[in-house]
Amino acid sequence: MSQYEKPKEEKYRISPAALNLANELGINLDLLSGSGAKGRILLTDIERVKSDTGNSEKMQSAYCQKVDFPGSRTPGKSIKIRRLLALRAEKSWQTIPHFYVTISVDMTDVVRFCHDLKVTINDFVLAATARALVEHPWVNATWNGEQGVELDDINIAITVATDRGLYHPVLNQCDRLSLKQISKKAHELAEKTMIQKELQDENSDGATFTITNMGMLGIESFSAIITPPQAAVLTVGTIKGEVIVDEQGNPAVAPIMRLTLSADHRVLDGVDVAEFLDTIKCYLEAPVILFQD
Repeated sequence: MSQYEKPKEEKYRISPAALNLANELGINLDLLSGSGAKGRILLTDIERVKSDTGNSEKMQSAYCQKVDFPGSRTPGKSIKIRRLLALRAEKSWQTIPHFYVTISVDMTDVVRFCHDLKVTINDFVLAATARALVEHPWVNATWNGEQGVELDDINIAITVATDRGLYHPVLNQCDRLSLKQISKKAHELAEKTMIQKELQDENSDGATFTITNMGMLGIESFSAIITPPQAAVLTVGTIKGEVIVDEQGNPAVAPIMRLTLSADHRVLDGVDVAEFLDTIKCYLEAPVILFQD
């Protein structure tokens, strides 16, 4: 029988992340019983096989066969990174009650100042978000199992796409940095992340909040999964010219950007999120204060 046939697909109920790791290790799925719904094989089941191979003859015999489904391979992407992201996403989705709020921001002044100051849109978003987290500390929080706990430091993780997968280096104590300092450190972190060969935990741990930007890919808005133990993640869309009504009541075209906050409903409610996003909006629509320090 070939590696992929219809009976195989029906027989094996398995998550994509678990399938990738099983293929990597050469595990015989016939010997596994999944712990997921309706016997679905999860990544944790494959990890358990891996850890038990030295102690169980039955588990040792599991390393003998690979199963592949069409489209399950992503050449160039690091299995290690994808496995880590899959574990985090699975844990987040299973344990955190997500909800999402989107706001539109007029980026007219930011676009103009970016050219004059030689900084990026993302630098302005980082600076505005850091200030907003100072004003709304309950967003810079974590869930301790019983209640939300506000965190003292504001450490913002940024998403960097590499040919090995997504990395999340952290800009520590972001609220203490000027716009220019944020721009410099964010650029250095992105460059370091692009050239490093392995995931450096010291560069990705300790984040209290995450910002992920897909604007450069033309995405207008999107929602992200929260990275535990953080309480929220902010997503940034592309800037697009849209018709608005100006202060005189006349139609005009303005560069509009959409921000979406994914929030943990155990820690935050709708009013918390709306006020936080409105503060970011105010900073971005009157950005002079962000570079006056």
